[in-house]
Amino acid sequence: MIQRIQTVYLFALFAIGLILIWQDPVYAYFDGVNQPDSYVLTFWNSYTGTAPGKPVIYVPDMMTMLISVAAMAVGIVAIFFFKSRKFQMRMVLSSLMLCVLLECVLLARFYIFQAGHDDYQGSLRIALVWPVLMAISAVMAYRGIKADEEMVRSMDRIR
Repeated sequence: MIQRIQTVYLFALFAIGLILIWQDPVYAYFDGVNQPDSYVLTFWNSYTGTAPGKPVIYVPDMMTMLISVAAMAVGIVAIFFFKSRKFQMRMVLSSLMLCVLLECVLLARFYIFQAGHDDYQGSLRIALVWPVLMAISAVMAYRGIKADEEMVRSMDRIR
């Protein structure tokens, strides 16, 4: 049924993903002789590096955008496969894996970025918790779907 608790968890996964889109999980700024201003590394943008004295160029970070949108899309589409619980469970597991991949990509990008720049000063923001909350929502939805599947199987045994 579409009004089960896993629907709430899957919708929460989608809503948390929307919040994540507007947050900046990684904050970085550069202090240097050739770069007197502060520059920000945000969720949707990556620092590309420029010659000294030139302005910093930002380019879209398509990988993190695609992973987060895919996790949200798979989670919201899984709501409508309530009649095929096994397929719904596979979709939720794939959404969970995308959430974990998103967190790994964000952390790896931060640490690689930190290792590659000497004048780097920055921090991880609280918004890096959002992919973890998305993954927790996916796990809870999976548990709800699995409980429904077990309940249906137990009813079939009784007949």
